[in-house]
Amino acid sequence: MNNYLEPKFNTKGQPICEICGLAYDKLLQHVSMGHGISAFDYKRRFNLNPRQGIQTAKLTTQARKRVKRNFKTVVLDNLIVKGRDTRFKKGNQHTDIEKVRMAMKKRWEAAKQQKIKTKADIVHDLISKLGR
Repeated sequence: MNNYLEPKFNTKGQPICEICGLAYDKLLQHVSMGHGISAFDYKRRFNLNPRQGIQTAKLTTQARKRVKRNFKTVVLDNLIVKGRDTRFKKGNQHTDIEKVRMAMKKRWEAAKQQKIKTKADIVHDLISKLGR
């Protein structure tokens, strides 16, 4: 069992970024957009629970209310009833789960490389602007 650390919050209940020290309602959105780090990597780097969101209690409550309000339409109808047609079935040659996993892994790696290049380009641009 892992002993994950708890995120730090300011007096307003906003989670505090471990990288820059600023507080945001949606910390993981800030980390992704502001620092170019995925939520998974941020949580791993600072030993935070990978299955737990990091946002204000107010946003969590609002999201929970939306889920309860839309449960029948979103969860029951879309995911459970309509999802039956898209589930993997034993022996199905057209949707072999291992082939799908490998394709997803390739797409993930390609997206990760693209993001790294983009971040490097941003840093390069900033350095060149500062040098002027």
